Amino acid sequence: MEMGETYTFIQRDRSNYFHPLGFSYSADGAHDGKEELEPGVGLGSDKSCEADKTCPAPMYMLNGEYLGEYSNIPAVKPRTTGTENFGLDDYEPLFFRPLPEWAALGEFAIKLRFDDASYGQDIFYFCHIHQFMAGRIKLTQNGQLVSQRDKPKLGYTYDQPGAFDQVCGTYGLDAWTLPNPNCPESFVCDAAPEIQTYSSCIEAMNCHMFAGMTTKVSSRSEVALFIHQMIPHHQNAVNMAKTLLITGKSPCNDLTNEDDPLCTMQVILYEIINGQNFQIQQMRGILESLQLPASDDCVVDSGTTGFHPAPNAAPALPPAYSQSLDEADTLFNQVGANKRKKKVTKTRRENIRAPSKAGNHRLAEGDEEG
Repeated sequence: MEMGETYTFIQRDRSNYFHPLGFSYSADGAHDGKEELEPGVGLGSDKSCEADKTCPAPMYMLNGEYLGEYSNIPAVKPRTTGTENFGLDDYEPLFFRPLPEWAALGEFAIKLRFDDASYGQDIFYFCHIHQFMAGRIKLTQNGQLVSQRDKPKLGYTYDQPGAFDQVCGTYGLDAWTLPNPNCPESFVCDAAPEIQTYSSCIEAMNCHMFAGMTTKVSSRSEVALFIHQMIPHHQNAVNMAKTLLITGKSPCNDLTNEDDPLCTMQVILYEIINGQNFQIQQMRGILESLQLPASDDCVVDSGTTGFHPAPNAAPALPPAYSQSLDEADTLFNQVGANKRKKKVTKTRRENIRAPSKAGNHRLAEGDEEG
């Protein structure tokens, strides 16, 4: 990026959904507690731009209209001093809208002119919603690199998908293909030849989730147990959505067309990928904030027993649940035919919520009153 030149970053493609672009002096910006490009933030040797709010900052646009007040690009708006509104606060929230609404809003774009000649390192682009998506931007002046070295450091390495993941459009599944000692023999039965590649991807991601959802509760925390179980569940949903997307089996030209089932399918896929990835990030942040372990895995010998029950065999219920359902059936036979469906549904549902003796007593009373 040449200092003093204006660059336009267009976020028109649907792959930009849930990814409002940001710019920072260090990777990931505020995600990592680092400085971002803002009118009042200057990291060069000349700090004068901080006082009058003229430091380089992105200018956020929608359909060619600037959403902010600050400007260092006269072609968009005369230069300003003393204002810090560069449009991000209006731009970013729009990316949380449902995908069809976001797509219908028009063309999102950012203009950036980095004009602080006293700054001598690199800058980064990143996603304001998802962490660990940063990329380095090398600055030049008169065509020469401002910094020969990569500074500041990125701070992490990019994930490199293996051969199997490249086929599936996923990451981290190469070690979870079947057969696998951690998982049952199969998760997909009788897959036709033309769908075997896709089903193999599904089986690997299910094996990954199966193992990931086998956890301890060392912290004795319900919150920790929920998150340790939910993260691999979310990761599986994200992987499933990515894999279906790359098959091309859900083509859609107009994401706002609610009458096209394949467009509806594609909207679901993108919202799963971006929404659940964001929730994974939030849940990891909750664990860190509560000083709970980031993971709490345990190893269980799956063997082969119990994974393939006989056809039509129902899994055994815990005794308290079985007793509750038996009592529900007794109540069902006692009530009038015109009330049977309503009462037994209510009784079964509430017994499953509270299978204790006290719970059963309350249900019996409620049934008589209802």
